[in-house]
Amino acid sequence: MNYDIKVRDVEPIRVAYMRYKGVVTEANKVFPNVFKAIRGKVNSAPFFCYYAMNPDTKVGELDLCVPTSETPITSGIEVKEIPRIKAVCVTHIGPYETLQNAYTAINKYAQSHGLILQPPFREVFIKGPGMILKGNPNKYITEILFPIKEVK
Repeated sequence: MNYDIKVRDVEPIRVAYMRYKGVVTEANKVFPNVFKAIRGKVNSAPFFCYYAMNPDTKVGELDLCVPTSETPITSGIEVKEIPRIKAVCVTHIGPYETLQNAYTAINKYAQSHGLILQPPFREVFIKGPGMILKGNPNKYITEILFPIKEVK
């Protein structure tokens, strides 16, 4: 797949979130708790914000984030403002199992342009499985935002 990779400023965003440590594919089981805590009132696409990820074991440390202006009604769900970042951005269309192709493209782009990638990076779920129906994984749309270190 050919990726259209861009570097852009990503605006600050207020999110309700919960910290998750464990197998990333299992995060979907607890992610609905964030939506419930804000009564489903979202401002834009939800995302995972990764601080650490072991590609071999698929175990990560991440925040499960939902943009909202609501105050969560459930304990364990907090609110924070994620600051503006400059990031390498790419949109991946297809199943989550092929996301690694987008990360490979980002790494190649960063190397060829002398950019230093730094966590936390985000996977923004523009279109994915619904709460009830899975949908067609070939039509999932995930935007990856990988912050870059500003070289002074």
